[in-house]
Amino acid sequence: MTLRDISTRYKNSFFGVLWIVGQPLLQLLLYGFVFQVVLRSRWGIQTPSGEDIPFGLLLFCGILLHALLADTLVRAPSLIISNTSYVKRVIFPLEILPVVNALSTGVGILFGLFILIAGVLFSTGTVSWGILLLPIPIGGLLMFTVGAGWLLAAIGVYFRDLSQITTSLATIMLFTAPICYPAEMVPEKFRWLMNINPLTIPVETVRALVFAHDVVNWQAMGVYLAVGALMSVFGFFIFHRLRAGFADVL
Repeated sequence: MTLRDISTRYKNSFFGVLWIVGQPLLQLLLYGFVFQVVLRSRWGIQTPSGEDIPFGLLLFCGILLHALLADTLVRAPSLIISNTSYVKRVIFPLEILPVVNALSTGVGILFGLFILIAGVLFSTGTVSWGILLLPIPIGGLLMFTVGAGWLLAAIGVYFRDLSQITTSLATIMLFTAPICYPAEMVPEKFRWLMNINPLTIPVETVRALVFAHDVVNWQAMGVYLAVGALMSVFGFFIFHRLRAGFADVL
């Protein structure tokens, strides 16, 4: 079902599934041109060897992780509604639909990470061994994402306005996480917005591992993994509690 979902996203397009690679590559080139060539933005961090890290790569790193969560926020509320045949006509494990949604998006993110690492190697001439630990923060975000998918998919059956809310929420999460700017730029009185954003810790951890510019806060990452696991359990529990009424509502 994950493979079918991926093929459906690019159905009837000329390049087909090649867009899995082409889309993040075009994004990286666009961010690099706008922020480095036109705006001449600087993040102000360097690799251990003293190389300046291009702003476009730092931004692209956060954009990739945001895409994983944002796609779930936008698509999950309508997952059950758009698959009514699975609810009414056949015995089907509905709980796998949010998982398929997250995995199909995750495949694109995986290719985006390969492009990011290639960009880092091209720009700085070296890649940190920390990339081997990337499954830890990405896995934590994936757990949180799947849990949010279960929760939103269940509530979306009963509250149809949820799709409009989550679309705006995805944009809010983009600009309240340290994706387009360093965390140090956020005033202290607004720092709580960044701290409650589920993207903040994985984005900061992935940047530290890929660019080796900072020490990873493994304590914060451990707390985040626990939160991600709790979100998965909570979302799965709510999904099963509300599932009994799906057929009646639809």
